[in-house]
Amino acid sequence: MAFNVEITATHIIKPSSSTHDHLKTHDLSLLDQLSPSVYPPIIFFYDPKPNSNLAPRLKTSLSRVLSSFYPYAGRVNGDVFVDCNDAGIPYSEATVDCSLSYVLQQYDLNLMKQFVPLTEESENPDHTIPLLVQVNYFKCGGIAIGACSSHKIGDASNFFSFIREWANFSLSDNPVLVPEFSISSLFPRIGFLNFNTGIKIPTNEKLVRKRFVFSASSISSLKAQTSSSSRVQAVTALTWKCAMNAVKKPEITSSMAMTLVNMRGRLNPPLPETSFGNFVGSFLAEKSFDDGGEIELRGLAGQLRHGFKEFCDVYMKQVQDSKDGIFAILNYSKKIGEMLGRDGTEVFTFSSWCGFPLYEIDFGWGKPRWISVTNTPFKNGIMMMDTKEGNGIEVWANLEEEVMAIFEQDDELLAYCSPSMCDDTR
Repeated sequence: MAFNVEITATHIIKPSSSTHDHLKTHDLSLLDQLSPSVYPPIIFFYDPKPNSNLAPRLKTSLSRVLSSFYPYAGRVNGDVFVDCNDAGIPYSEATVDCSLSYVLQQYDLNLMKQFVPLTEESENPDHTIPLLVQVNYFKCGGIAIGACSSHKIGDASNFFSFIREWANFSLSDNPVLVPEFSISSLFPRIGFLNFNTGIKIPTNEKLVRKRFVFSASSISSLKAQTSSSSRVQAVTALTWKCAMNAVKKPEITSSMAMTLVNMRGRLNPPLPETSFGNFVGSFLAEKSFDDGGEIELRGLAGQLRHGFKEFCDVYMKQVQDSKDGIFAILNYSKKIGEMLGRDGTEVFTFSSWCGFPLYEIDFGWGKPRWISVTNTPFKNGIMMMDTKEGNGIEVWANLEEEVMAIFEQDDELLAYCSPSMCDDTR
């Protein structure tokens, strides 16, 4: 199955109003400094809307939202600041020589990379540009809106707030989500940062990404099996167990799950979800293979619960301290970096987009038919997001080729996830 995506035009979209002089410099925070300079992609697929003239409105609404989310229209200066110079963002338009339904028949994740403006294979990317957009037009009238946002200036919550507000402006002229810029003042960057965070990118291994869909009924069974109140935690425990079984080698003595957490709602008082910048932490859970016993699913779920509770009860209280919060972040990041860098430990990184109202994002074409990501350079990166119905979970696993071959055949995994619901990237 193949199709052709042809870029027909590239524009630079600038803010509809100039950024005020006193806002021309957006300082990065400590958490921005600690974040890798990667560009997580997302693609929204929309069915055709007859007799619509919505395409021009996408550009004008993007220009308007850039006026309030003005750092996205600037240029990143290393780990220091964003020059909010209203330089604008690249906005590409492309035609696709097939229908949307044809593309979605098999969900070929490798081909999905054509719908985003930047991938890990892109040559000499300009890392000063915070955001890139590509709008793809299918022969049937459907569209795919692909966007990539630099993790150096913001996390997923930040990115999704921007996209939701872009869609709001496409439907009306009234702002709904107003960004708030307190993170960089609460946790300012420091000039002597020099330690290994444990994040390893890019990698030279042959990585394969596949998509596994868990239905609501399967998740209910899994929650009962793991005694978990959280559906994300239950799916994480099973995915971690099957992944560590797939990667077992004599030289691997333990497996570690690093789970990312949006910290905005865990401060007191909480930060708004529209807080601009990175505000994500992580906690670790570890399973040692020294005892030689069977890996027990309920036990893994218990370790995840313990790690999350400790993160909330101990680490977040330290972060909350106005005097020592920065040192808590530094010390915790250093500790995690040291643990991730240990010999004999295989690390799996879990991130969740569940709970974000992504399937409510309407640019004028109605709600998305499907939302996709594409390949990322992270080995053992496992990402979760809600299904369109909202009660299931899609798991996107990025594993080495030989590990994936074992993982996808795991009987326990397949007991909760039908083989027909898995998509190959090869």
